Amino acid sequence: MTGAPFDVTETDRLLTTTRSVRRRLDLDRPVPREVVEEALEVAVQAPTANNHQNWRWLVISDAAVKEKIAELTLTSWQFHRNDMWTNAGRRRNNSQARRNYESAEALVETIARVPVLVIPCVLGRPPDVAAINAAWDDRMSGKDADDPGHLVQHGWMRASIFYGSIFPAVWSFQLALRSRGLGSTITCMHVPHERQVGELLGIPTGVTQVCMIPVAYTVGTEFRPADRYSAKERTYWERWEA
Repeated sequence: MTGAPFDVTETDRLLTTTRSVRRRLDLDRPVPREVVEEALEVAVQAPTANNHQNWRWLVISDAAVKEKIAELTLTSWQFHRNDMWTNAGRRRNNSQARRNYESAEALVETIARVPVLVIPCVLGRPPDVAAINAAWDDRMSGKDADDPGHLVQHGWMRASIFYGSIFPAVWSFQLALRSRGLGSTITCMHVPHERQVGELLGIPTGVTQVCMIPVAYTVGTEFRPADRYSAKERTYWERWEA
């Protein structure tokens, strides 16, 4: 053995109790810059495709800037919430969905007061799946009909790589925050206004804003595992089961 094993009890407790924190964020307690920097140093140890490390992190604590972002977020939420309880949300109109809705709405209402907002970015723009697939089909047009390349679709793989290279780091960041007594959540409410937010923050148009992570100390430190289906109920071995 080259190193001591981890304390599985503690690592499992961290992994199973890192929740999306929206209503229990301490809006009055400042978050020191060095704490965010420590958590980000942990985050950038996450795996990234081809070791590109093409992530960038924009940390926002300026009250006036957060207020402007909050205004744009509210506009997106107003459109999104209508969809949640109409066509897209009818099947989820239950007590759990209602709690999630109220939690999301509470974050929108207070996001300007959250001490720190972090926007994870990726250099480049998301792949155009249809264009990539069309280009491959064109390349294969002169091949024999039985060439297995005709069965290949590269577009979705490229999209998976693009987002798969940032979200492991996002989750590591959230775990690092949790281990330091802070809460966070992932929200995408500002993304429909990516251009306006980019202009506000000086983000180049060739950079993709993936999401936004509100960061604050939590009101209380005890979080329980969520009510989830057992993995055994949702896991298949060797072949998909109906």
